[in-house]
Amino acid sequence: MALRGTNQEFGRPYNRRIVLESIRLHGPIARGDIARRVGLTVQTVSTIVRELEEHGYVLSMREEPRGRGLPPATLRINPEGGYAVGIHVTPLGINAALINLSGDVIESTYREASNATPDHAFDLIGAMVLELTRLRPGGRVLGIGMALPGPFGVESMSFIGPTTMTGWKDVALRERLEASTGLPA
Repeated sequence: MALRGTNQEFGRPYNRRIVLESIRLHGPIARGDIARRVGLTVQTVSTIVRELEEHGYVLSMREEPRGRGLPPATLRINPEGGYAVGIHVTPLGINAALINLSGDVIESTYREASNATPDHAFDLIGAMVLELTRLRPGGRVLGIGMALPGPFGVESMSFIGPTTMTGWKDVALRERLEASTGLPA
């Protein structure tokens, strides 16, 4: 599926995301190539890239000239420009990983927590996130995401077993995750 930009007024955050994603997927890449891939003007892409560079999300590089003129600057993701935390809750325990903007796992941790209740799990998650984010003092942690097996509230169904989580039906996951970690979810 091709990423396509929009000229709508509300589209600015969207355009920023697709330019960043284009750099992540195809970098190092020139501004003109990004513009062609996402259907925006070079000027719009340049404005977005300038903002991304100012925030430290992307790096600009220029190769040595091989002939006439300067080669175009190419862009790539700055791996240390920000981080995210991924959480995976299972019936056996909780995994957490600190991930850089390139998608590399910087560090991970695990806590055994057999059939953890939401209260217990979110307490553990808060402690695990604090442990991981301390590894990059001053590093921007941009957000957190969580995965856990479902379905919930189906105790009467026949496929209940070691992969189902009881007690998680109707839990406000996003709100609880944000409250326990202080990060946008």
